[in-house]
Amino acid sequence: MSPPAKPATAGELRKVAVYLDEDTDTALEAIRYAGTTRRPRLDVSKSAVVRLALERLLAELSHEEVVAAVAARPIDSQSTGRKRR
Repeated sequence: MSPPAKPATAGELRKVAVYLDEDTDTALEAIRYAGTTRRPRLDVSKSAVVRLALERLLAELSHEEVVAAVAARPIDSQSTGRKRR
C-alpha cells in the first residue's frame, strides 16, 4: 500500500467535490451567517470550515482511525451508489 499523498502547502488549494447531507449543509450555512453578523464581519466559506474540521480530525486521529470510524458508521443503501433509472 502506498503512503498517503503529501498534503498541499499552506495557500495551495485545489478543487474537490464534497457531498453533504441537508443537515450538514444547513449547519455550514448557519456558520457562514454567524460570520457575517459578527463585528468585524468575516466571510466564513463552507470550504474554510471543512478545512478546519479536517485539520482538527487529523490532529486527533490517525489515518487508520479515521478509516475505522467511517467503517463503523451504518451504511444507508438508499444514499450510496448510482441511482437506478
